[in-house]
Amino acid sequence: MKKIKLIFLFLICSSLINCAKRGIPDGGPKDEDPPILLNAEPAENSVYFNDDRIRLYFNEYIKLKDFRKQLVVSPPIDKSFYSISPQSGASKYIQIDIKEQLDENSTYVFNFGQSVVDNNEENKLPFFSYAFSTGEYVDSLYVSGNITSSLERKSDDFISTFLYPINENFSDSIIYNGLPNYVGSSLDSTNFKMTNLKKGKYLLLALKDENGNYKFDPEFEKIGFVDEFIDLPINDSLNIKLFKEEIPFKSFKPFLETENRVGFGFKGNYKDVEIELIDEKKTKYIITKNKDSDTLNYWFKNKEYDSLKFVVKSPLYKEKFTLKFKEMGKDSLVLNPSTKSVLELNEKFKIYSNLPITNINKDQINILNKDSLLIPFTAELDKNKFDINFDFELLPNDSYIVNLYPNAITDFLETTNDTISYKFKTKSRSDYGTLKLGISNVKEYPVIIHLTNNKDEVIRKKILNSFDDPCVFEYLKPADYFVKIIFDKNKNQMWDTGSFLNRIQPEKVFHYEEEFIIRANWILEEKIVIK
Repeated sequence: MKKIKLIFLFLICSSLINCAKRGIPDGGPKDEDPPILLNAEPAENSVYFNDDRIRLYFNEYIKLKDFRKQLVVSPPIDKSFYSISPQSGASKYIQIDIKEQLDENSTYVFNFGQSVVDNNEENKLPFFSYAFSTGEYVDSLYVSGNITSSLERKSDDFISTFLYPINENFSDSIIYNGLPNYVGSSLDSTNFKMTNLKKGKYLLLALKDENGNYKFDPEFEKIGFVDEFIDLPINDSLNIKLFKEEIPFKSFKPFLETENRVGFGFKGNYKDVEIELIDEKKTKYIITKNKDSDTLNYWFKNKEYDSLKFVVKSPLYKEKFTLKFKEMGKDSLVLNPSTKSVLELNEKFKIYSNLPITNINKDQINILNKDSLLIPFTAELDKNKFDINFDFELLPNDSYIVNLYPNAITDFLETTNDTISYKFKTKSRSDYGTLKLGISNVKEYPVIIHLTNNKDEVIRKKILNSFDDPCVFEYLKPADYFVKIIFDKNKNQMWDTGSFLNRIQPEKVFHYEEEFIIRANWILEEKIVIK
């Protein structure tokens, strides 16, 4: 009987514990509401502003997150003219201290972007701004639009937008050495909206302002602009394409890399550049572009010298350099194959050299397949003078041996190779997929089709000169691909960037948004309609 009572008591206690557990509060729903501005001193959109302190009060504790990156003050004010607190920790207000006299009859906007978040869940207060005027009214016009990359599939974020008034002080150079009247930002999207603007005519500029100086530094910053000056008020949404300009050529001081090679570091377009050795005696030389860096290499045969004097010139550039003699090692020929195992069916076998090649002796080269049959081939030197391209019929499920016998390849320094053999094989056709594209609504040819991977690297390229040209990509590795279509306006078979000073927009590019999933042993047929 005592045992039954104990069991009964245990069941009662267990029931009470379970009831107690069901009654424990779970903390309520998660806070998903952003902070709310309760009050501002002075009030928002105040006129005749002449205070030295602003306080913005919120309904809960807030903090500023990444505000140095997101804060935009328009018109631009020197950062020493104001301070914002607290910059760390939680507070129920933001304080702005004004340390200098502001311009008269001007509307100022402190745009915090999305940097104001609540202290607990970091819910963002989107596009929070505070505006006031030192004059009798607050300017209320705006301009908005979209900023996308001209060439890349993915667009940059945090793009600055600048407005410059068209008046007696305006010139194109203002974007390099002046300051805009109004500043905005796309923040972490591609959309922008500049508010509290004054009526008038303006130049609208978009800039990836890497150093935050409100000026265009073409060497490392991207730019975009609207073709025509805009007249405010304007209701149209504006589209701006961002691009990197081609900068003028400039050479840096040369350096001796090896006994027979001088390096000229440079920036800009090097295609029309000439390098000449200023010497009474003629010297055999060759000029190449370094594969891995912006360096032009001047190769010369053995000669005795105390110093070398060079002139580097292009149609718009000329500079002289002197290089003193220094003991250096000598280059020796090194050859490497483009593959050591598998050669894809759409590729060509290549041999890469570390020295410029001057001669290919085909009689000292042969190619054998797995049946030891000789394969007819051609071998040509690429225009960069380092790569030898082999062209021969490449069959699936086959093996190949490329034999180089002595004196097959001769470099600029007149050294040659020893006997070398390269072995590789090919895969089956069923290991690859095929993409067939039908492209319509093209207004003008030619167009360049780039097939890219998810890193925006170009995997294949085709040029279509008419509607009847097929667009088929064979022997694709199974993967996800994207398509971009370049409208080759000047028909030079490449994409051309723009120029602000010449008011030239970059060549148009259409990005097809959907990805193409390529599977092995599969043919995918798709239609693309140009918008």
